[in-house]
Amino acid sequence: MIGEAIKKEGEKGSGGGADAFKPGVAYVCGKATRVALRNLASRDWQNAAGDMRLTSELNSRVRKPYYHLVLSWHELEQPTDDQMVAAADHMIRSLGLEEHQIVIGTHHDTMRRHVHLVCNTVHPITGKVWSKSNDHLRIEKACREIELAQGWSHDRGRFVFDVSADGAVELKPNPAAWDKKKAARDAGQRPKTSGARKFEKSTGIETFEHSIPAALKARFAQVVGTAQDWEGLHAALGELGLRYYKAGSGARIGILGSDEFAKASAFGSKFSIRKMVAALGAYKDPEGAYVNDLKEDHKGIESISGVVWKEDRKATASSAFKLTLLRRIYCDLHLNPAVSDAIRFVDLQDVPPQITFRDNATLVDHGSRLSTSRSTHETRAAMIAIAKAKGWSSVKFSGSPDFVRLASLEAARAGLPVHGAPQDIQTQCDAILDRLERQQCRIEAEARAGQQAAHEATVDRKQGIRVNDAERAEAAARVDVRTAEVRAVIDAIGPGRDPVRTALRTVARQEEKRIKAELPDRRSVSNPQAAPDADRRGSSTHRRIARAVKENDHHELDRMRTVHINEIASRGGWSYDPKHKDGHNDPQGRDRRTYVRGGETIKATRKGSLWVWTNNKTGASGSVIDLWLSDNAGSTLGDARKAFREIMGTDTPMLVPPAAPRLGDTPQDHTEARRRWEEAPYIDDHRTYAEDRGISKATLHRFQEDVRCGAFGGIYFAHRNPETGDIQGFEQRWEKDGQKNAARFAKGGLKTVSVLGNSKTATRMVIFEGGLDALALAEFEDRHDTIYVSTGGGFGPKTEAALLKLAEGLQALSGFDNDAAGEALHRRLTGLLPRATRLAPPSQVEGAKKVCKDWLDVLNASKGVLSPTMSSSGLAAHSESAGLAEQSVQAPHLREPEMPEFG
Repeated sequence: MIGEAIKKEGEKGSGGGADAFKPGVAYVCGKATRVALRNLASRDWQNAAGDMRLTSELNSRVRKPYYHLVLSWHELEQPTDDQMVAAADHMIRSLGLEEHQIVIGTHHDTMRRHVHLVCNTVHPITGKVWSKSNDHLRIEKACREIELAQGWSHDRGRFVFDVSADGAVELKPNPAAWDKKKAARDAGQRPKTSGARKFEKSTGIETFEHSIPAALKARFAQVVGTAQDWEGLHAALGELGLRYYKAGSGARIGILGSDEFAKASAFGSKFSIRKMVAALGAYKDPEGAYVNDLKEDHKGIESISGVVWKEDRKATASSAFKLTLLRRIYCDLHLNPAVSDAIRFVDLQDVPPQITFRDNATLVDHGSRLSTSRSTHETRAAMIAIAKAKGWSSVKFSGSPDFVRLASLEAARAGLPVHGAPQDIQTQCDAILDRLERQQCRIEAEARAGQQAAHEATVDRKQGIRVNDAERAEAAARVDVRTAEVRAVIDAIGPGRDPVRTALRTVARQEEKRIKAELPDRRSVSNPQAAPDADRRGSSTHRRIARAVKENDHHELDRMRTVHINEIASRGGWSYDPKHKDGHNDPQGRDRRTYVRGGETIKATRKGSLWVWTNNKTGASGSVIDLWLSDNAGSTLGDARKAFREIMGTDTPMLVPPAAPRLGDTPQDHTEARRRWEEAPYIDDHRTYAEDRGISKATLHRFQEDVRCGAFGGIYFAHRNPETGDIQGFEQRWEKDGQKNAARFAKGGLKTVSVLGNSKTATRMVIFEGGLDALALAEFEDRHDTIYVSTGGGFGPKTEAALLKLAEGLQALSGFDNDAAGEALHRRLTGLLPRATRLAPPSQVEGAKKVCKDWLDVLNASKGVLSPTMSSSGLAAHSESAGLAEQSVQAPHLREPEMPEFG
C-alpha cells in the first residue's frame, strides 16, 4: 500500500489554508462508501468543515491547518471498508493525531481502493499545532506496519525495513535509491507535475521542461562550465539561443524569440540560482538584448519545402501547436548529438530565423521552406528535424543531385514522406517508407495481440479466483457442518480451569482436529491462480536475451556479405559500366565489375562467394556491407542489417547454421599504402585539414618531408621503417560533410611512429597519440632540439620497438590529452620507458575562456589571447613573455586556474 500527503500544485510542503476544509471534506465524503469522524462534536459530516475551521482559529499563527492524507492499495488487493478504516486509525496513531479532528472517507471509485483522511493540525483543546516534521518517514513506517498487520504485499518506499522478533518495524536508509534519485536531479530529471500532465493531456505536446534533449543539456553544461562571470554566461548562452534570468526566488532558462521557459534546475540541479551565485557572484542582468554580429551571411543553395496533408491540418492549426513551434524546433535540433555539437549559433529570434554551424554552413527558416548554404550530414539532419517539428506531412528537396538524393533517403529513413524526387530516388524512398510502415503495422498488431492476450488472461484469472473463492467457501461450509456437534460440546463445557473441564475440552478439540484432518484442506483449490507478475522477470529476460542474440548474430553478417554487389550498388545510385576506360578483361562481369556515379568510380572484385570494392577517388574500400554504409551516410550496422534482410527476403533476423570457415587472411603488403603516399601532393599552396584546425602553413612547411595533402583536403603523417627510413604507412585525418574519418591509419599500411623533426640532432622527445597534437606543440614551442612523435593511436609491437630505438639518449615526455585516456596512455608509456615524464596540456590558458583537452586546444586558445597584430610565428616569443615557456617537464607550462564548481 502507498501513503501520500497531498500537496497543492505550485506550493512547497503539504496541506492548505482554513478555506480548504469545506471543499476537501465535501470531496472526501461526497464520494465515500463509508464516512467516519474522529474528535468532532457533530455526527454529520456536512457540519465537520465548519467545526474544523473554527478550531483552527484557536491558533492565529498557523497558516496551513488543513492536512490531507491518502492511503491506497494495489488493484489486486481489495480491502473492506472495515480494514480501510482500521488502517486509517493506525495511521492516525502513528502520526500522533489521535486527539485531533479528522474526517475519514473510504473510496471505491477507482480500480485501486483508497481511504482519505482530512486532518486539522490545530489541537481542539490546547490550540497547539501538530508538527509535520518527517511526516513522510512516519507515513511510510505506518504503511509497512499496516501491511504486516493486515497481510498486504509490501510496496516500494524510500526506505528498506526490518521486522524484529516482536513484530516492530524499523526503517533503514536506502542509499542506492537515494543515489539514483540524486543523479536524476543532477541531470535535471524530475517527475512531471500534475500541471505538466494536464497540459500534455489537453494539447498532446510535451512541456519544454520535460522535452529537453540530453545533447542540449550537455551543450548547456559545457557553455556554463566555461563562463567566468555573468556577462560571459549571458554572451555564451546567447550564442546557444538561450537566456538565463531570475524569476522570484529561483531562475529560469528561456529560448530567445519565445515566451516559453523551463526552471534552471531542469538542465541540472547545479544550475540553480543559489549555486550559480556561489560560483559567479551576485546575479547580474545582461547589459542589453543579445545581438549576434558574428554569424555568417546566408546564401541558400539547397532547400526543402513541405506540405501538410488534409488529415494533419487540424493538429497543425491548433493554437498550442503554433505557440510551441519555436520551442519544439529548438529542442528537435538537439535530439541528434552530432547535430547539436555541430551548431555554433542559434538565432531563432531573427527574421528569418537562422542557424549557423561550426563549419560556417547556415540554415534559414523562410516559413514555407528551409534553405542551407551547404549540404552536410548535420545541415540535412537539422532540416529534417525542423520539417517534422513544423508538422509537414511530406517534403520536397531542391538543389544539387547529390543533395536531393542524400536528403531524400535520410528523410525517408526518418519516417518523413518525400515527393517530387527523381524517379529512381523516389522509388527507393517509397520502398523505405513502405518497409517502415510494415514494421509499424507488425508492432501495432503484436501490441494489439499482446493487449488482447493480457485482457483475456486477466478475465480468466478473475474467473478462476471467483471459482476458487466458491470452492473455499464450500469447503469451509463442510467443515462447519462436520464440526458443529463438537463445537456445541465445547461451548457446553464452557470456560474454566478445573481439571475435569480442561480434560473434556482437550478431548473435544482433538476430535475436532481429527474431523478436519479427514476433510480436504480448505486452503487448496482445483485451479490455483499465480500472481499476474510471478514470471514476468524471467520471461522478459529470456525474450531480451533471445532478441539480442538474434540482432547480433554474426552468421547473419556472413550471409549479408554474400549478397551480389549489383544489388547494393544499384540502390546507392551506381551504374554498372562494362565498357569503362578503367575496365578489365571481363566483359561478362563474373569476377570483376566497374560502377560509376557522377565523377566517382568503384572497382569490384569477386573473391570466392564475396565481392570487395575500392573507390578510386576516395580510397574507401570493403565488402558490400561497407558499400551500403558508405552510400547511406549516418546509418548504423543495425540499419544495414534491416536493409539486407529485405534484400535477402527475411523480415526478421534468422539464426543459420555456422558458415563454412573463411580462408585465412594473408598479411597485407604495405606497397599499396606507400604508393598512395607517393601519389599524395606536397603541402605547397594546398590548404589542408590541419590548417582548418589551427596549424599554420609555416609549421607544415617545416615538416614538409613527413606530411602530405590527403583525400578531402585531409593531411597524412608518414610512418617510416625505423631502420631504413622507408614509408610503410601513414596516419590520415580529414573531415567530409561534417564527419571526421573513423579509420585513422591507412589501410594496408604498417604502423610504427610518425616523427616530426631531426632525430639525429634532437635531445628531447615528446610523444603524442595523434599527429595534429604533435604539430600543435611543435608550433607552440618552436624548438629545434625536439622531435615530436605520434603513435597514431595505441601501442603495437612495431610502435614500441620504434619508440625504444628513438628514446636512446633522449629525454622522453608524454604529451597525451589531460583526461583519463591520456593518463592511461602515459602509464602504458612509462611501462615501456620508465624515465618518461608527463607533459600534459593545461586545462585552461590564462586570458582564454575555453577549456583545453589537448595541445591543439592549447595552441588555439593561446592564439585567441594574442593581439590582432601578432603573427603566428611570434607565438613562441609570446609564450616566453607571458610565462608560458617550459619551466619543468614535471608540470604543465601554463598556469592552471581554479575552475568554479557548480554544485
